Amino acid sequence: MSDQIETDSRISAFIFDLDGTLVETERLKAKSYATILGRLTGANTPDHRAIELYERIVGSTDEMVSRRMIDEFGLTDSLEPIDGELWKHLHQIRMDEYRATDGATDQLLENVYQHNIDLLREQKRDGRTVSVATSSFSDEAKRVLDALGVRVLLDDIVGREMVENPKPDPDIYLLAMERLGVAPEEVVIIEDSPIGTKAAMASGASWICVSTPFSRAAIEASSWLDPQWVVHNTAKLNETVSRRINSTSNV
Repeated sequence: MSDQIETDSRISAFIFDLDGTLVETERLKAKSYATILGRLTGANTPDHRAIELYERIVGSTDEMVSRRMIDEFGLTDSLEPIDGELWKHLHQIRMDEYRATDGATDQLLENVYQHNIDLLREQKRDGRTVSVATSSFSDEAKRVLDALGVRVLLDDIVGREMVENPKPDPDIYLLAMERLGVAPEEVVIIEDSPIGTKAAMASGASWICVSTPFSRAAIEASSWLDPQWVVHNTAKLNETVSRRINSTSNV
């Protein structure tokens, strides 16, 4: 970033989503849901209906996805309640499968989104505060961020369990800003999905939605997203970031 941008911009912090933004865990999670669905229905092969469902609601919390899986695929009789909740059992067995296979460290490293990792590192070098606010629970977020080697760069991590209302409500981003001591007008949020971007917009911060092969269809179906802040070609990410920062300059 230029000295002019650094002098004039109001932006002092970047907050990054995690899943689908720094690493393509959305696709990896969907694969593990497909494996578990096939196991629960007796097919014993991955059931790709789970992936199709996940693509439609990409950016949702584990609870929301698990509940939809149970409802759409009739899994009630295949699960035992944990703390009175069937979704928690599905979540537990899916996470065990995920961490052992699709979400293992080697798989995470093969699915990083280097353009967004580089952006995080660049903003940190430029003296801005950087944090992650994610719909994943904090323990899983820390595991993934450690695997990516970027946790040490972060000023904070806000996980799903730290707020009552998940994305698309803005609570997680508002809490992230509160913990960093910054106002919405000082922040750029980097997202990858319509659900996450809706939360970013509602928080009052500036935002950029960087699509992925997994989230692009959902993004293109969301006509309310301002296309000037949607990045489909990652070669244009830095230019979009510069425009976003300049658009908040003190004049």
